[in-house]
Amino acid sequence: MRITENVAHVKRGRLKCYIDLSTAAGEKPSGRDPEAVGGSMRKFAGYPIVINYNLHTQLRYRSTETRLHEAGRYQEERQRSIQTNTTSDSTIENNLWKRELDQYESTIDQCLRKVCGNPVGRMVLGLLNKQTTVWIIPKSDTDLKQCNCSQTWPLNYDIPKDGSFARGVGSGDTVIQFRAELGDDTLFHELVHAYRYSYKKFHPMTISVRSDRLSASQSTEEFLAHQMENIYLSQSHRPLTMDYQWAWVSDKKTIYDFLLENSDMLQTLKYFMRHEYLAMLAAHSFATDYNPFRDYAALEAKFLEGTSLRELPELGTVLKS
Repeated sequence: MRITENVAHVKRGRLKCYIDLSTAAGEKPSGRDPEAVGGSMRKFAGYPIVINYNLHTQLRYRSTETRLHEAGRYQEERQRSIQTNTTSDSTIENNLWKRELDQYESTIDQCLRKVCGNPVGRMVLGLLNKQTTVWIIPKSDTDLKQCNCSQTWPLNYDIPKDGSFARGVGSGDTVIQFRAELGDDTLFHELVHAYRYSYKKFHPMTISVRSDRLSASQSTEEFLAHQMENIYLSQSHRPLTMDYQWAWVSDKKTIYDFLLENSDMLQTLKYFMRHEYLAMLAAHSFATDYNPFRDYAALEAKFLEGTSLRELPELGTVLKS
């Protein structure tokens, strides 16, 4: 999930970067096949991404999902959720919502084009598992007021054993609930999550973070997505933000000083540098001003100054003496 207060102003481009799935020919995306489910949708360029305006379908079946959940019929609830998130509003009453549908598809297409126009964004898009599908769906005004954020979860999520409404565990196809006014940087952040889910690598660990007198816990998955987001922003010379938890505008030095005050974050950088292909690529592919994966060795050396330690452990391990 990416929480933001920023509004992006996306310029209209001329390049046609989508395929209308109602008329497209050729190879179909694998995973949950968009042409095998309800309605007309857009597929973005050659990537496994489908833009699906289903706002009124969501609203129509939300109470059904709640009733199924409260009755303990979790399998049926999940199936209803899958159907909702892969069905377009074009199926409702002779395409009653066509104007809204076309507008949403167009604005999300523009946002994706902006992501694709950034080399960091293009790298993440290219790494998405083509055996899966990323479904981008709208968020209602009411939901946006409750959380000015975007969210990503597995389409065929693992059913929680505790009976909760949680849907964040699983892998494969993903759903990104997103509004264009949240910004292309937010969409990029969520695509990093989708990439991790698509390869069964989304396994959050909890780390402790602090800034001045503030302290909080944070998911390592959010930490990774935020670092990649800042590299994405740095690539296009846009303002950076301090942290996923505290998203105020900051410069590179301030953020690096913040990382140096949080050993858990440095250990998390090291963990992803050793185990995440995306982080390894980012470290060696981009000459952006901000790039803590590229600069990790220097950050670690600075942190260890004046100590007897030779190196920091990666997160989740303890160095042998």
